[in-house]
Amino acid sequence: MPLIILHLPKNSFNAEQKQQFAEKSTQTLLALEGMEGNVKAKNLSWVQFCEFSHNDFYMAGHRVDKPHYRVEVKVFQGTMDAPRKELLTAQLTDLLLNIEATDHNLLNAARVWVMIEEVPDGNWGGAGKIYRIQDLMKMMR
Repeated sequence: MPLIILHLPKNSFNAEQKQQFAEKSTQTLLALEGMEGNVKAKNLSWVQFCEFSHNDFYMAGHRVDKPHYRVEVKVFQGTMDAPRKELLTAQLTDLLLNIEATDHNLLNAARVWVMIEEVPDGNWGGAGKIYRIQDLMKMMR
C-alpha cells in the first residue's frame, strides 16, 4: 500500500511524463519492498502529483529558475531497511532527471529531495478501517 507524492512546479511535466513517473516509481518501490510482480500490491499503490506555482518556491530568499522536486514516500514501518532507502532515493532521483532529460550531476540531483516516512503499524487507515501489516500480508498472498 505504498503512497508516493511528488511535489513539483506546475507544467513541469506533461501527462505522458507524469504517467512515466507514476509507473516507474511504483515499480521501483514495489521491487524494493519485495512486492515486484504482485498485482494486488500494485493495485493498492498510489501516486499523487501536487503542483505549485513557480512563484511559490524560494531558496535563500530568492525564486529559483530550475524546477525542484520533493518526493514523499509513505510505507509501513519496517518494510525498508537503510540500504533499500538509499537505493530508492538514488533511483527516484535518476528517474526524475531522466524524465526531465537533464544531466545527472550533483547540482541537478540536489534539486530532488526524497522523504521516506514509515507509518507505524496500526496507523494506516483506508476504506473505513485500520490496516495492520499482518492483515496486508495476508491480502497480498
